[in-house]
Amino acid sequence: MSKFNLLILLFIGVIGIHQSNQAFGQRGISNPNLRELPIVLTWGNDGVRITTKTANGGTTNLIDMTPSQFLDQIGNDLIRVAPGAGDTPVIIDMSGFFRRSDSMADANNMYPGPRTKISIHMPKMTLSDYNEPNSFIVELWNFSEETNHSRQVFLFRGLDVFHVGADNCASLSSEFNRIIVNVEKCNVKHLSLKGGLLDLADVEEKIPNLCRKYNDRYYSKGQPDAFVCLEECESEDPKAYDNLQHVRSLITKYNITDFEDAPISFLDEMILTKKGVGLNLKMEYKSTTKSKNKSKKISYDAYDKYRFFPWYEFINLTFTKYVDDNQLMIEDPYNNSYIYNSKVHFSNVELIQFFNELKALISARVNS
Repeated sequence: MSKFNLLILLFIGVIGIHQSNQAFGQRGISNPNLRELPIVLTWGNDGVRITTKTANGGTTNLIDMTPSQFLDQIGNDLIRVAPGAGDTPVIIDMSGFFRRSDSMADANNMYPGPRTKISIHMPKMTLSDYNEPNSFIVELWNFSEETNHSRQVFLFRGLDVFHVGADNCASLSSEFNRIIVNVEKCNVKHLSLKGGLLDLADVEEKIPNLCRKYNDRYYSKGQPDAFVCLEECESEDPKAYDNLQHVRSLITKYNITDFEDAPISFLDEMILTKKGVGLNLKMEYKSTTKSKNKSKKISYDAYDKYRFFPWYEFINLTFTKYVDDNQLMIEDPYNNSYIYNSKVHFSNVELIQFFNELKALISARVNS
């Protein structure tokens, strides 16, 4: 089982149509640079409620909602999603919320104008796949004590990064941008949501600089750089052609098909691009054999599992030493873990430093 740090947070939750202060243990890795979203999800037997709030804990009318069969606006800051919607998602579109226009700035104080409201609606037709760019899917399971297998799907649009925090009683899992939260055993009935947009304008300069820093700090003098930056691959270096061919091979292995992405640097089988990091991993799977303590044994598949982590996943990973000085344990907030062997150039401690500094570099570019 993955181990998580439990954070005791003071959370201003809305139950029904009134507010109450509650402390709860948040499960999952919460990146300190992620901003809290003005959306709170709470639930009960009557369905799921969507509440908005401002940074100071107050409420305001941030919602532009389209009523439907399962969607009812009770107040300016409160929407009820009735049970029974099934696979029909509630679409929470924040595309305009983070993009305030400079032309709307006040001429006297130059503060940005008001934000665009958050659009909330349910589609008339349910599509089979909502895997969209800049979007995240949250599935809330077993929120009703009166309905067996209750489930509600939410699609958050207009976000580059996203994090779901829940009480420790919740069971969390994820696959890429889909996050499943099973709250069957929870008494605390709300989720904490964080996220925002990334400004990646300078990463094609910052990431190579970070690679050079670690080359200079740890790699043996007189040896080829451990990190080979792609701008140097195109130079007159005799290995330039081989390097470019290797990068092309990595793009294929990691199935990087986003035409807006671009490779920046690589370290053996690791590739760093404008939009994320590719790592060759041992993938975790749960054995059906139970140990003496009755918990399922964790095992790992063989290598050659080429896994690409977009920034929204990478900045929520944690890296720790594993077994020896070559291997890293990588964990995410949603109960997934991996093993990475770092013996090619750097020790695991040195790579942990690099990964954490890379996380800080990207996290600092989250805008709200």
